[in-house]
Amino acid sequence: MDPLEEKRNGYSLADCAEIMNMHSDLTTQYGEPGFKPHFQQFLRSKGLTENQWAVVWNEWHEATTRDPALGAKFHTYMAQVRQRQLIAKQPDVTGETLGGLSLAQYAKISAQSQTGAAIEGLVAGEGLTMDQWLAGQTAWGQKMGQISPTDPIMLQYSQEYQKWAPNHQAMMEASTEAALSEGMENGVGVGTRFRIEEAEAHFGHSDIRVRSSATRSMIHEWERQENPDARVLEVTKMAYDEGLRMLRDGAPNAPGVVSLGAPPESIDIHAWSKAVAEEEAQLELTVVLDPMKDLASGGYMSAAQNEETKAAVQAAITRLEPRGAKVNELFPQIQDQLKQVNVRTLMDSYREALEELKEALDDWEWKDPNAEPEESLSDRMARERAEREATRDNTPANTGGILGILKSLPIIGNILRLLGL
Repeated sequence: MDPLEEKRNGYSLADCAEIMNMHSDLTTQYGEPGFKPHFQQFLRSKGLTENQWAVVWNEWHEATTRDPALGAKFHTYMAQVRQRQLIAKQPDVTGETLGGLSLAQYAKISAQSQTGAAIEGLVAGEGLTMDQWLAGQTAWGQKMGQISPTDPIMLQYSQEYQKWAPNHQAMMEASTEAALSEGMENGVGVGTRFRIEEAEAHFGHSDIRVRSSATRSMIHEWERQENPDARVLEVTKMAYDEGLRMLRDGAPNAPGVVSLGAPPESIDIHAWSKAVAEEEAQLELTVVLDPMKDLASGGYMSAAQNEETKAAVQAAITRLEPRGAKVNELFPQIQDQLKQVNVRTLMDSYREALEELKEALDDWEWKDPNAEPEESLSDRMARERAEREATRDNTPANTGGILGILKSLPIIGNILRLLGL
C-alpha cells in the first residue's frame, strides 16, 4: 500500500495534505480569525471536528517525525500538490523565450541531460542549434538568479523539470529524508552545519535577508551551546549589534509592494513577485527580539545600550505600521488568486511582527549588569527553551522544527512558505 494512503484514526496523510491546503486557502480568503467557521464547515464535510482533526494530525505528525522516510514522502507530496494548485492560478509562462530557448525547452533539456543523454541530441530533438542552447541557457540562468523563488518562472520551471526527470521524485524524497535525519541527529531541530566564520562574514551584507540568516544562525548556535566560549560570545555580540541595526534601519533598498505605484492587478507577475520578496525583507528583523530581551534581562546590557535597543524596537514599530496598513489596503483590490495568497501572507506577517514588537516593549525587563548575579543567562535561556518546547508539545498540529528544516530545501521550501507554515 502507498504509505500516503494508509489510514490512522480513519484518515491518511493524503487526507492531511488536502485539509492543510484547504486551511491555507481559507486563511488567504478570509484571514484571521474569519476563516475559522469556514474551516470548521470543511472539517465537518470530512467527518471531523477541530479537536478530532488535532488528534488525527498530531498522531501523523509524530509518525512522520519518527520516520524521516515517511516524513520526506509526505512533505514532498504536500509541496507538489500545493505547487500544482498555485500554478493552475498563474499565467502560463512556459512558452516565454530567452536567447531563442523557451522555459519549457530549458527545463526539459536540463532534466533529460541528467540521465547521461548527449546534450547535442537533446538540443537537436527540440529543433535548436547548440548556439541557441548555450545562449538561452545563459540567459535563463541569469534571469533565475534575479527573481523571487516564488516567481511563476521558478515554479513552472520546477514543474516542467519534474515532468522530464525520471528520478526526480526519488531524489527529492531522498534529500528531504537526509535533512530530516540530520535534524534528528543534531537534536536541535535545524539540521544545518554551522560555521561562526560564515555568519560573521555576512554581517553588514547589502541584503537584509542574508544578514538576518547570519544573525539567526549565530543566535541558534549560542542557544545550542551549554557553555559558550569566548569566541562564540564575541561573535554573538556582533550578531546582536547587527540585529540592532536591522531593527533601527530596516531594509532601505527594498521598496516592496507598497511602492509599486500602480493597481496590483496591472502589475506584471514577475515584477510583482520581486516586490513581494522585497516586502518580505522588511520583516526580517523580529528574529532578534527574544535574544535581545535576554541580553537586557540577563544583565548583559548597560543602561545606555538598553535604552538604545528599546529605541530601535520602537523605530521598527514606527516604520512597519504604515507599511502594514498599506498592505491591508491592497487585498480588496486583488482578484488574482496567487497575488491574494501573497498579500494575505504579508498581512498576517505584518500583524504578527507588530504584535511581537509591541509585546516586547510592554514586557521588557532590564537588569543592571553591576547587580548581584542571579540566574545565569545560559541557565535562563535553557529553562525558557524547555518551557517553550513544553508549550509546543501541547499545541495541536504543530510542525515546529521539521518545517524549519524543510523550508531550507529548494522547491519544497518555497512552496511551504506559500502555505503560510
